[in-house]
Amino acid sequence: MSEPEYYICLQCETPSYQFEYDQDKDKLISIMCQTCGTDDPADFVTESELEEEQS
Repeated sequence: MSEPEYYICLQCETPSYQFEYDQDKDKLISIMCQTCGTDDPADFVTESELEEEQS
């Protein structure tokens, strides 16, 4: 999988474009929501993951 363009914060649904991503492990390493301050990578999903969750 290629690096996502952005992640969506599950707390406030704001997209975050600044993050650290490990392509070798296909894993989000660090991110911080500029709107609500959430910084736990588990609280962020890609747009496709959010769509799957909502369906």
